[in-house]
Amino acid sequence: MSFSSDSLWRHHRLSSKGALPLFDSVFAVAVTLLAFSLPDDLEHTEWGDLLSSIIAFEFIGIAILLYWFKLRRLIEFARVLTLRQLVLIFFSFLAVVLLPKMAELVLVYGGGTGSLSNWTLSQTVNVNFLASLFLVDGLTLLFALSLRRHRFVLKTSLKEIGISVRAQMTGFLLFCGLASMQLFLPWFNNEFVFVVPIVLLLEEFLVARQFSRGMGARKRDLPGTATKNGQA
Repeated sequence: MSFSSDSLWRHHRLSSKGALPLFDSVFAVAVTLLAFSLPDDLEHTEWGDLLSSIIAFEFIGIAILLYWFKLRRLIEFARVLTLRQLVLIFFSFLAVVLLPKMAELVLVYGGGTGSLSNWTLSQTVNVNFLASLFLVDGLTLLFALSLRRHRFVLKTSLKEIGISVRAQMTGFLLFCGLASMQLFLPWFNNEFVFVVPIVLLLEEFLVARQFSRGMGARKRDLPGTATKNGQA
């Protein structure tokens, strides 16, 4: 007996509205874990190092919030999530929850020097954090790509999804550059913590810029707008 792909997976779907409460809760847990992951022994450090550590944690918190915003927008575009997409989201949840602990290790051990030819504990910790970050970013990109042929996506959302995919590809390439610097440059260690939110903010800037251009083009194409422009 043969089954179509649609009949095989029709009982393993979840609406976006049903998934969003769980999604928001997981990211709330990740932010809470980030607050509890601030090392206790920082109180014995110099005020300059303490301030730098707190700022680094704030930047990681900004990165987690930006991933929340990015993934939430994609889930709303999907409207209905298939089993494959739910699996992608599940593993992205695991990677996001790992980030606070990885951030703590980077803060404690990631400040030393190291490179691919001079492997140290700092290098191991920093590479593990970047691997977790790549996992989150890669799964988010795969989820966005899955929406391009998703049958439940509205046709009016396809252009926005394409814009999001291009922006995420740009950010992923920049993260690849960060990883290369981490591996090959001995003077570049845990400074990437301050660069990651900047890359994510750049992605959101590109998305917002293209979205605003698309909205402006649609307004110009409205019949009433065209008539007014013709009369003018």
